[in-house]
Amino acid sequence: MLQDKTLAFLRKLKKNNSTEWFKENQKDYKASRTDFENFVSEIINALESIDAEIEKQDLQAKKCIKRINRDIRFSNDKSPYKTNYFANFNPDGKKSEHASYYLHLEPGNSFVGGGVYMPQTPTLNKFRREIESNLKDWKSILNSTSFRKTFPNGIESPLELKTVPKGFDKESPALEYFRMKGFYTMRKLTDKEITSENTVTGIINNYREVKPIIEFLNRAL
Repeated sequence: MLQDKTLAFLRKLKKNNSTEWFKENQKDYKASRTDFENFVSEIINALESIDAEIEKQDLQAKKCIKRINRDIRFSNDKSPYKTNYFANFNPDGKKSEHASYYLHLEPGNSFVGGGVYMPQTPTLNKFRREIESNLKDWKSILNSTSFRKTFPNGIESPLELKTVPKGFDKESPALEYFRMKGFYTMRKLTDKEITSENTVTGIINNYREVKPIIEFLNRAL
């Protein structure tokens, strides 16, 4: 179970996002990072029970967790650190373009879900083709009662094109999905939920509902 003090560290980091403060609070950072790694390990162990691909790879927490340092080279915001922890769960870890389960931990803004977020265009086009070729199956997944109950917003996209991407038919019944720049689900978690004793069970129940989407999209790769 995730500790309250990990959320407390992230709250402090948000108020004091500087290299100097971070260095002075290395002990608290390392404690929070270790707590999150242990939490991610719990999720991996539970996820193996519903996804054979995860089980085969002997996935490790460190391979799933993204760095806390921000890439500020092309950003107007020069804050050096992220104020959240993020983990991607798939056989190839955090750097893969495959669809994956994910967890975002941030005080007041934690969420869980799965899919792909802003993949490179060649990969995105493979997903679009897979949807077009198997549109009936895709819609059946998205329209299932249990999926809609877990993810009321359905499938989401970080951005949507105003026009049809090159090489795709503007008359296709899959048109709405061609315009999407990603395909993911999201369910918000309160701070109380994310630190409760039953959190891992709840997260796995969410992953169980998004698993058909992940399997569908990854067929394209």
